[in-house]
Amino acid sequence: MFLKYGFPPQFGMLLSIILVALPIFSIHLLQVRKKENKKSIAEINGLTSRLSTSKLILDSFGLVIFAFLIWGATQPVNLIITDKLLYWLPQWFTEQDFSNYSKDKIVITLILNLGLNGFLAPYMEEVYFRGYLLPRMNVWGGSAFVVNALLFSIYHFWQPYIYLTLILALLPMNYLAWKTKDLRLSILTHCLLNLIGALLSFGLLNK
Repeated sequence: MFLKYGFPPQFGMLLSIILVALPIFSIHLLQVRKKENKKSIAEINGLTSRLSTSKLILDSFGLVIFAFLIWGATQPVNLIITDKLLYWLPQWFTEQDFSNYSKDKIVITLILNLGLNGFLAPYMEEVYFRGYLLPRMNVWGGSAFVVNALLFSIYHFWQPYIYLTLILALLPMNYLAWKTKDLRLSILTHCLLNLIGALLSFGLLNK
């Protein structure tokens, strides 16, 4: 549908996050709030400790640097996975190729990506996966943060070619959020990662 109006496929995928993923998270959290007789969704959060500001910032930046190092190290494996296992997927699904689209449509898509994936989506995902889900995974014991990372990676079903990167890059963030019980740590780290990625995507305008 959006292709008919000259938008790249990524625009439709971004809208699906707004129209499907985020509403599902919100509805579920509201149901949990009602079931647990809480006054607000914030009270569902099980990670309520607060690190010092300096510790929060330093840990977040350290996690971001680690994630980008993992991203670089796993790119050869991701390419092999894409070429050998996911070859049947269309090229637009595995590559950000905007060469066949007008600049104004690309700009709109990238701005939407910046706002949605830079702020709104990572905030809601962290509230759900780390604030709500992780503290309630006690049945997994010390492996809870690992299972949580696996679930979060599978949730990114539209990016199967980077599952390995997601799991390895996010394990330390999951662990620290789980151990420090400070949800702000994962929110800040996730937002920073997505913001940097979204800003780097603007480099595609020059291609």
